[in-house]
Amino acid sequence: MANTLNVSQALKLPGQIFPFSAQIDVESAEVFGETVCFSQAALTGTLLGAGDTVTVRGELRCEATMSCARCLSPVKVPLRVDVDERFSRRAAETADDAEMRPIEESCIDLTDCARELLVLELPMRVLCAEDCKGLCPVCGANRNEVSCTCLEDGEGALAPDAPPGSGRSEPDRSAGEVITPFSALKAMIEGDEEV
Repeated sequence: MANTLNVSQALKLPGQIFPFSAQIDVESAEVFGETVCFSQAALTGTLLGAGDTVTVRGELRCEATMSCARCLSPVKVPLRVDVDERFSRRAAETADDAEMRPIEESCIDLTDCARELLVLELPMRVLCAEDCKGLCPVCGANRNEVSCTCLEDGEGALAPDAPPGSGRSEPDRSAGEVITPFSALKAMIEGDEEV
């Protein structure tokens, strides 16, 4: 079975260290509303048995594909995680130790362990490049790939309620005024509209 590791030697010979390496298929994860895809992860490390438990220590390496925070282009992010996990034959019986993962038929399943560790290692946001110009808030074009003049012609200021790409501008704005979410509130109060 993929993503499983046979730990029978470590259980039979407690106290001895057994080196190993494994390839783990990691499913994509929904993180902060974004689907993050992972390449096949490589786990190298050691197994150490002690009674009914096995400790897995090592290093997990993988590459995640996330979206650039400015232009939404895919960005490959290398991940490296230190692994220190415990597995037990009696994991289901002992509710005390929530950190213990189960050993079933002398095998451990690394799928959930790897996925959880990699998700925790993901950065909050990534950029395709430090100087990424992002998407045009008026027409939605990727400004790294095409020249967009929407914001240069003065017509590019969006009304606060206009979605990106709508191209609707607010009619009664003076040329240099910055539009913020509070601009709509100010206009409503000045216009004596109900809030």
